[in-house]
Order: sequence, then structure tokens, then C-alpha cells
Amino acid sequence: MPETISLDDWLPVIDREYLLTFVREGGASIKFAVTPPELKAELYRRVRNRCHELNYIPVEFNSTIHRAHMAQDLFFSLAGQVDWRSLARRMILKLAAERGYGVAGTDPAESVNIFQAIARANGLEPATILLEIRRDIQDQVFKNRNLARDFRVCMTHLCLLENTFSRPNTPAEYAGQPLLDWLTGDNPRISNVRPFSIYTSINRATARYFIESALYWIRYVGCAGTVMLLDNARVTLARNPRDGRRYYTRPMAMDHYELLREFIDGVDRLAGTLLIVVANSDFDDDTNERRSRGFGIYQALRTRVMNDVHDKNRPNPVASLVRLSE
Repeated sequence: MPETISLDDWLPVIDREYLLTFVREGGASIKFAVTPPELKAELYRRVRNRCHELNYIPVEFNSTIHRAHMAQDLFFSLAGQVDWRSLARRMILKLAAERGYGVAGTDPAESVNIFQAIARANGLEPATILLEIRRDIQDQVFKNRNLARDFRVCMTHLCLLENTFSRPNTPAEYAGQPLLDWLTGDNPRISNVRPFSIYTSINRATARYFIESALYWIRYVGCAGTVMLLDNARVTLARNPRDGRRYYTRPMAMDHYELLREFIDGVDRLAGTLLIVVANSDFDDDTNERRSRGFGIYQALRTRVMNDVHDKNRPNPVASLVRLSE
């Protein structure tokens, strides 16, 4: 039986080796944690709490709800859990601070006209702040080549639209709502965002670029980074339970593993990100049997996850794949 490591032993290592250092400094890592069902809630709770303490954005993906073999579903799930307007206000505050304006005490989570809030804090006219920061938005957001073209166009509009008022609890009045609907997949039609000069659909072919851009943007505006918890337990079900929920055929499971393999090979483009694939014991099947849904059915992923060198008696807490226990 493979050696297991307790959650109490593993999380401090993840904290020390990744969240406090490597990921905070812009690095990225992908971990696979084979987790007993009774331990998942505790894992999620502790990771979420640590993210809030360290200024990370936690994102959860459930293969029962979203299609784990489709990159666009991964992006839409991520986008639906991010407060894009708050990130836009963070960017504006960052630009204002770089120009020497006082921004202490201005909360980016508050639904206020951020330009007017900065102006009041510095005894200036809002038009003056808007004029100067508009140039910075053009230079640091619209022209930022680290972001996919249509993503940076979207972020530029979201920043500039923070110069408008919308009454509390009336999101329909916000002029940027079509942009938010496009990002989250609530209304992905290009016709809705074409007036903003956006012309690219978020689909299987383009989603990875949007994921990379979103992860870069989250860190660029001032967050420590992103921690993604991807529960793929539903993918590894070999037999359809016919319970009305999502079921993955063997080709779908292989597509999911191919997507994970692509992220592993392109991990350098996932700025400030820790992706934890939360799997069950079925995932840990490294055989290629016909009914198997374990990672062994996709050799390219297997060679990237398996531990070629390991201690006979003690598991490696920084290995790509760990098996957790209470």
C-alpha cells in the first residue's frame, strides 16, 4: 500500500515551500492530492482560510458541475468566483499610489466611484485624477502584452467604467455588465461585447490564454496570487451511477488528463498560481485497463505525475502526487 501523509504534515509544507515563498514571488506549481472523501471538506476549509490570511484568491472547480475536460468551463468557473470590479479598483489604486497620491484607507471592495474617492482623499478634482490615471491605464493595461488582446481590452474598460455611478444592489445599471457576463460565460455571445471592441469567443481553443491572463492579472493588481482547488473525483467514475449528474466517458477522462498535462507543461505561464487537483483513490490507478479512469490511461500525464525516485518508508511532501490521510 502506498505511503500516506497526514493533512497536518502536508499543508505546512505547502505553506512554507509554496504559498509563503515560491508562488508569492510569481512561481507556479501543480499538485495532485489523493484525498479520502471524509477529508475533503477539511482540506478545502483550511486552504480557503489560509488564502484569506495571505491575500490569495481561492478558486474551486467541481467536476460534477462543470465539464472538467473543457478548458472554457475551467475559465468560466474561475471567472465566476472573481470580483472583477474589485480587481479593477485595485489596479486604479495601484496606479494612483505610483503617482504619489494618498490611497490609504480606500477599500477596493467598496462600491464607490474610486476616482472620486481618490480625489477627495487628496483634495483634488476628480477630472484631474481621471485624466492622469487614464494615461496609465492605457500604458499598463491596454498595452500590456502579458495579457491576451481581448482580455486586456476588457480589463481596460472595467477600469475606466469605475468612473460611473451605480446605485447599490442594482447591478443591471452597471454599464460593464456585458463584459462580466462574457467573462463568466453567463452570456458568451460576441455580439454583446462587440461595442467594447472585443471579437474573440472564449472557447476550447482560446480558454487557456484567458486563464493565463486572468492569473497574471490577479497578481498584477496586487493580490499574492491564486490557489485553485480542482476536484476531479467525478471524472474517475468507471461506471455511470445514473444519478442525473455529470458522467465522463473514457475519451472525456482522457481529454481531462490532456488538459492537466497541458497545464503542467505550460506551468511557467501560470503566474503566481498553485493548482491542487483533489482526486480520489480511483485516480491513483496507474494501469491502463479498459474500465479504468485513473491517470494510468493517459501515459503523458502518468510520466509527469508518478514518483520515479522515492523513499521506501516515508512519502515526499513536495512530490507531484501525494496521498493524504487524517
